[in-house]
Amino acid sequence: MDLILDSSALLSGKFTSIPNGFDSVLITDEVRTEVSKGRPEKSLVLLLDAGLRVLTPTDKDSAMEAARRTGDLPKLSEADLSVIALALERHTVIVVTDDFAVQNVLSFLHIRFTGGGELGDRTIRETRILKPRCRGCGRFYTDMAMKECPICGSEVRPVRSRDRIR
Repeated sequence: MDLILDSSALLSGKFTSIPNGFDSVLITDEVRTEVSKGRPEKSLVLLLDAGLRVLTPTDKDSAMEAARRTGDLPKLSEADLSVIALALERHTVIVVTDDFAVQNVLSFLHIRFTGGGELGDRTIRETRILKPRCRGCGRFYTDMAMKECPICGSEVRPVRSRDRIR
């Protein structure tokens, strides 16, 4: 099992060494760039010397599509998208992040995550996704391209819908 750290996990200062029990601990190039701009440059160098691996995901399209479906794409940075893309590629991972938008997309993709960034161990309690809903009659639809309700003729717009995490 791999452990993927996002920027908030590194910025928190909680990771000063490589945790035991994981095949590898990973970050992306974008996370490294984002973190190296701040104060934890020394701890990043120590982690890299201890075996932290920096990888570049080959395909961000799936991560972007999932973020678009949940409605989180505008909230995500390039570093966030790279973490989600890497998690998709690696399959057996746990992602450490306190970013609720990242957690929401990971939950939607059924990828394990844990809190542990600058804000502590906070995690989301439910996954939120976009579903088309008629503004007039309130019906939900599955076709994201639908603009007009076939029942009442009112505008259909995407709204956030909640699905409880089990």
